[in-house]
Amino acid sequence: MGNKIKFRAIWNVAISEFIKWITNPRIIIAGVLIVFIRSFAVLPMLEQADKYGEPLNILEPFIAVGNSGMLALFLPLVFLLLISDFPIMGGNTLFFIYRTGKLNWFLGQIVFIIISIFAYIGTILISCMFMSKGVFSAQWSNSITKFNAAFPDEAGGFVSKLLPSNLYNQIPIINAVIGTILLIAMYLLTLALILCIMKMLYLRAAGLFSALTVIVLGAASCSLKIRVMWIFPTANTLMWLHYEEILREPITPVGNSFLYFLILIVVLIIANLFVLRNLQFINIEQDGI
Repeated sequence: MGNKIKFRAIWNVAISEFIKWITNPRIIIAGVLIVFIRSFAVLPMLEQADKYGEPLNILEPFIAVGNSGMLALFLPLVFLLLISDFPIMGGNTLFFIYRTGKLNWFLGQIVFIIISIFAYIGTILISCMFMSKGVFSAQWSNSITKFNAAFPDEAGGFVSKLLPSNLYNQIPIINAVIGTILLIAMYLLTLALILCIMKMLYLRAAGLFSALTVIVLGAASCSLKIRVMWIFPTANTLMWLHYEEILREPITPVGNSFLYFLILIVVLIIANLFVLRNLQFINIEQDGI
């Protein structure tokens, strides 16, 4: 399998794939997502802040996006569209494999997808920060935490569902943003590894269907709040689901969700390596998918 690890070769594969990814016209879908996020989440939060008379914390819109039930469906779906052909197995794939070895090619794909995941999340984070018109603080804003008390007739409104008290009553905002970034990243990496193993088995459509099923069933189980939701990545990604609204004790420790993803990712990587060992060059050349 070409077991000698070459870091330069891995990096070259990753950068080559990343350049192809960001220059693909499909990337415009990310721009459409940002526009949707602005309309769906940021503008309602800005309206609430204007009514309360104090600015948002610039981190709050991103935390709301990363913990929204509806956007928990859209964020992975859009990313799935952006990486639907991952890993690309055509064109210069054979060149990279012959030059670097199968293992280095695969590790390059993993580095590429990790870079892409953080580029995707980073774009959403920075866009939300710019659109927030807020201020940076290590504290949740009064516009979020005290709005319901100031306007009891509007308590439980749309923004309260975007940023529920399960979050701001329980954890510091810095912990919330870091946890949201890491959990989303691990969720997206899980989906990418599902695509990767199925693509190397020449079952691309089945891979897309499997990843889509994981997303949809996870989102549906979260909306119903049934116990089985913790089997799926979605519930483990939404930080607010881990906490009671008032009580300090978590429903499920966030650490359990990090462990859940860690085990899942390790198992998927091992499975990918097993499939990679039996991957035939001639199949890549003929398939070109």
